[in-house]
Amino acid sequence: MESFADLIDRLAEFYGPLPLPPADPFGFYVWEVLGTHTTAGRRDAAMAALRRIPALTPDSLRKVGRGRLEAVVGQCGPFVDERLVALDAGVDVFRRQRHFIERLRGPLRQAWLASRDLPHLGHAGALRLLLFTGDSPNVPVDAGMARTATRLGVAPSQPNLRRLTRDVRRALDKAVPREPSARRRAVLYLHHHAEHTCVEASPHCGVCPLVEGCAEGQRNVRPDVSL
Repeated sequence: MESFADLIDRLAEFYGPLPLPPADPFGFYVWEVLGTHTTAGRRDAAMAALRRIPALTPDSLRKVGRGRLEAVVGQCGPFVDERLVALDAGVDVFRRQRHFIERLRGPLRQAWLASRDLPHLGHAGALRLLLFTGDSPNVPVDAGMARTATRLGVAPSQPNLRRLTRDVRRALDKAVPREPSARRRAVLYLHHHAEHTCVEASPHCGVCPLVEGCAEGQRNVRPDVSL
């Protein structure tokens, strides 16, 4: 199997430059909420609309009229009410907790506990927040990344998602350099690949840049081949 760095390089060549999420914690939280269960294009359109208002700080977002905010969030597709609830909850946390951003950028344990005060992120989302807005070296692994990593042989597949995610996280922790920039790049491209090509049902193996080293991809492209 080729090195993990080579896999990420091939994904970067295939997809081209991908935009990084916002580096400020509140902007990242909004980016995560808008990006759940939708496409990157829809998420980015909604983020651009918030920037034009502008409404990407807790105070400014709180002042946006409900109808206008619903129209912006509606650009992401379904789950409008759920996104609005998540945005309201996040605004409340950032506005009411003194020194919240400092806590998120503090020592790792303190930062982790602070991130868990933000609703609707989940475990992987909280780790992504700490990775992309601070210097945390932890690798966030969601279900999509775990699926892609097991298909590539990074970790053996198993039915227990929690254990599978743990095994993939440990494997990626060994395979990816600990510099935050390297980990951000790896997570960015793996997550994007899982969402757009290495999808759960009917993955697009015919165009996948990693298909040559993927046993499942080879079976899908050449079903008569047994690996």
